[in-house]
Amino acid sequence: MQPVKRKTRLTARQFHRWLGIGAAVLFLLVSITGVALQYQQIFGSEEAAKEAAASIVSPLSLAKPTGLDPAALDHARAVLLARYGNRPIAGVDWQIKAPTPAFVFHLDGADPRKVAVGVATAAILSDEPDGEDWLIRLHSGEIIGDGGKFLGLLWGLGLVAMTLTGVWLYIKMYRARQKGSASRLTGWRRYLW
Repeated sequence: MQPVKRKTRLTARQFHRWLGIGAAVLFLLVSITGVALQYQQIFGSEEAAKEAAASIVSPLSLAKPTGLDPAALDHARAVLLARYGNRPIAGVDWQIKAPTPAFVFHLDGADPRKVAVGVATAAILSDEPDGEDWLIRLHSGEIIGDGGKFLGLLWGLGLVAMTLTGVWLYIKMYRARQKGSASRLTGWRRYLW
């Protein structure tokens, strides 16, 4: 006589374990890139620039005219035209509250650029690639395209599922401890058994 195969139900513990094994690599990647991004936020050059700008009082207010000479913007544009040729402009920011007030041009094209040009001197102050940092793109998954964005959604849902099944397992273990010998533990050890 052959043994009867019975259907096995996936328990919360098995689901938690298998989901954890499958998601561990993704969680590690997101954790490492998240730590690196936080390090950049705390110690990066952008943070230092923000702190330096915080101590500067803006020379402009809503109660008085800006005093900006429209020719200054055209002069800055002409400097960029001479350097980069005719490229589309995605946007222009006017940085007023900075050690050196500047126009920041966002240039479109095959190689998007973010170029800061001094308002008073029309000198190029900085020139860097425009767009998201590769670390942010790696952290979000979009570095590999639309599939990476979907993968990012999945690892976010995986983290939610791991948290919920982990809480459920903890509650089940806590209840079992209350019935068993672990109820004799005292202090903080009774919560972490």
